[in-house]
Amino acid sequence: MYVLDEVDTNRLPFNDTQTSQNVRSKKQKRSKSTLKNPYQKENLTNELTPSSTISSSQYHSTFENHTPLPNLNFANSVEVWNLMLKCDDTYKRDSDLFNHHTSLQPTMRATLLDWLNEVCQAYNLTRQTYYLALDFFDRFLSIQKDCPKKNLQLIGITCLFIAAKIEEIFPPKMNRFSFVCDGACSDKDISDMELVIMNTLKWELRPVTPIAWLNAFFKVYTFSDKENISKSKQQVNESFLIPDYESELFVHIAHLIDLCTLDAGSLAFSYSVIAASAFYHFTSEDVVLHCTGKTLDQLQTCVEWMVPFAIAIKNAGLDFLTDLNNEKSMIQTHTISLELLHSAQTIQADIETEKLTVLESSEASSLCPMTPSKMASMPPTPPRSTGTS
Repeated sequence: MYVLDEVDTNRLPFNDTQTSQNVRSKKQKRSKSTLKNPYQKENLTNELTPSSTISSSQYHSTFENHTPLPNLNFANSVEVWNLMLKCDDTYKRDSDLFNHHTSLQPTMRATLLDWLNEVCQAYNLTRQTYYLALDFFDRFLSIQKDCPKKNLQLIGITCLFIAAKIEEIFPPKMNRFSFVCDGACSDKDISDMELVIMNTLKWELRPVTPIAWLNAFFKVYTFSDKENISKSKQQVNESFLIPDYESELFVHIAHLIDLCTLDAGSLAFSYSVIAASAFYHFTSEDVVLHCTGKTLDQLQTCVEWMVPFAIAIKNAGLDFLTDLNNEKSMIQTHTISLELLHSAQTIQADIETEKLTVLESSEASSLCPMTPSKMASMPPTPPRSTGTS
């Protein structure tokens, strides 16, 4: 377990400067591992693209009479799958939520989530905990109106506190969450905000997160790859319930989801579509169609939107992945960054510019006459004779 030292909240764009100046408490002598300051580049958040090119919600109701899940001996596979899809339809976020918060910007959301990501790594929290917190945060802002930016950090850390209590076996104490805020949020502040958030969300706190969907897709993928007709029904179901898949591939895809969900454009897509689209970028079309139960029409918009993020991940490389196993692959790691998000958004802007150039060129060519004009089709005028008769 890491013990955090100081987090420079003065650099948070949504933090109250005066509050931050009062946060220096007396140092206790203890063994500490300093949490790296994720805001070293002060102007970075101002350079990020303010919004995504996806401007409208891409949610689709996709209840099915079939399922990619194998035949389960403890439940009806179709019912289980449809319950998961129902969560996608129920736990929606508002893709236009920033229109309801005049003091908030998408860059503030990205900065906060990047910080929460680092807190998760420091406290050894799971990926599911992080994505539960992300869901609570986005849905809370989708419902509330005009949240002041000075409360954004309090909302975010409280969402992580709630998520840890739900998901972790040994969640950190409340004072560990207030500690990382460097005094900007007290235990009482977190306790009060906890009740506000849960009441706002109507205590609906169990979404199927993108990482949960990815885990389900991987189980289907592994089961399909290792399926043996000679296995009994009991053996097949037991092997399906035990995580047994390629950890490195899982983490690669998880990093892509980590990166693209920092962008506000991800709010337009359901969690299952986000996970399936990320799965598509690292596998193949046939694998995705088989393991996710999605169609290409359902995934096309998100797959195309995710291209810049996949390119940024590929360009960055993942050399830091070592000694992975199934247990370690489920721990949230702070491997993506605001710099990487900025790189992806730059690629995204370049792609949009190129598309616009091609479109303008196509429109210009369509204005050219398809057939020669009458003047052009006339034979040339013969030269006048200059001689005398």
